[in-house]
Amino acid sequence: MALLDIESGARGYALSSRPDYLQPYSVGSQALDDNRATLGKLDRFVAERSGSAPGTQTVSSLIAHLRSELSKMISAAQPGSAGGAEQFVHLDRTKATMDTLRQIMGQFLTAKAGEATRAEDNVAALQRLLLALQIISGVAILTALFLAFRGLVSQSRARAAAMAEAVQNRDQIGHLLSMADMLQSAMGYEDANAVLRATAGRLLSGFGGALYIFNNSRDRLDLSTAWNVDDVGMSHPQVIPPSQCWALKRGKPHINRGTYGALRCSHALDGQSALEIPMLARGEVYGLLQIFSDDPTGADLETIRPLAIALADSMSLALSSIALRERLRNQALRDPLTGLYNRRFMEEVLESFALQAERRNAPMSAIMIDLDHFKKLNDQHGHAVGDAVLRDVAAAILSALRKSDIACRYGGEELIVLLPDSDLVTARTKAEEIRKRIAEVSPVEGVVVSASLGVASIPQTSASPADLLTMADAALYKAKQEGRNRVEAAPARMALVKP
Repeated sequence: MALLDIESGARGYALSSRPDYLQPYSVGSQALDDNRATLGKLDRFVAERSGSAPGTQTVSSLIAHLRSELSKMISAAQPGSAGGAEQFVHLDRTKATMDTLRQIMGQFLTAKAGEATRAEDNVAALQRLLLALQIISGVAILTALFLAFRGLVSQSRARAAAMAEAVQNRDQIGHLLSMADMLQSAMGYEDANAVLRATAGRLLSGFGGALYIFNNSRDRLDLSTAWNVDDVGMSHPQVIPPSQCWALKRGKPHINRGTYGALRCSHALDGQSALEIPMLARGEVYGLLQIFSDDPTGADLETIRPLAIALADSMSLALSSIALRERLRNQALRDPLTGLYNRRFMEEVLESFALQAERRNAPMSAIMIDLDHFKKLNDQHGHAVGDAVLRDVAAAILSALRKSDIACRYGGEELIVLLPDSDLVTARTKAEEIRKRIAEVSPVEGVVVSASLGVASIPQTSASPADLLTMADAALYKAKQEGRNRVEAAPARMALVKP
């Protein structure tokens, strides 16, 4: 886990340049420094297996090489560093080194399992010897050897149990490492959910589960995915208020037991126990992992608690990375002043809306909006007031739109709204509502705000997305000419006008 921490922390910092990603890197580095005895065992194992002299090729040297590459990658990612391309070279090198270390550790566990198997073979040989001695010896010898045999059988069973546990631990570690590797390639929540379901199905067979993720405003947890909960799927809550969850309030795992007098969350399902684990990464809670059991005492959940926590830790780091990418993508697509989408996004979504409208034989409309006398307002009251006007106007526009509508800052004080499944009449009505809401904006006493709006629609006034914007802009210009603070619609296409 220490190797995963230093690699994940360094990789997260290299991709995002956020200092808080270096916390797991520092913790993992300290853990490696504190476990030199374990590294020595692995070094001896590698030397004995290869037949080379001690120190020729060691796990310690591989880890030192890995840490060196990670340190170089971190240095290259420092703000102001000129090593942009160098980061990705180190990323490839660290992945190759991690693969080698995973292979060595797997071979180490396999070798230990082989030792236990040889011990079993020795016991079997001893059993055959005892049988021969029983025939030759008398009752006294038989009795003495039987006592010895019983002790050896006990030792054999202990070795077998230890071997089974070692094999199980090796498999679990392998699944967790595979999960961490797959999560690094997850592009979004759907990918991460698929990895979680697959891994939980192997590691926690027989247990159901669910993952809840905080929404953007962090006032509720939304159901992201669930598995092995067919019997209770219909009653599974889609939303959980954070104030109802004891695991989130306590900041640590909590078991909702089905026994009398147990402390249970109000969202807990009847007839089941549930282990609930906060999804914590880099000081922030991203969600809640639930593991279900039909045992009302929750005793089996106590047994698998460490494994479930390890599963939650791996998933938490993935949720943190996905949330970071979502924030960065959102920043790239939105205007920082108004919070509206930017022009580049509008151009991308306009083509998509037009194709969908054509495929479904449905209309779509656009509203071009321009604030009246905005330059004069900036000159008289300053750019701070102008910025406040733009923010308030953006909020007024958004308050009048549906979830499917898109509002963008086209440039300067010019804004545009795309309305899928809206014809010209509907769009003009919506434009009039927007105009009235803008007229109510008054961030500073004595400042009067108004806007002129032009409306166009496919197929009534326009034949293509480019034509749609041109016609909406022409209608906006007409609204300016007619005295401003008004809505004008583009004329109908001649091909659609009835004789």
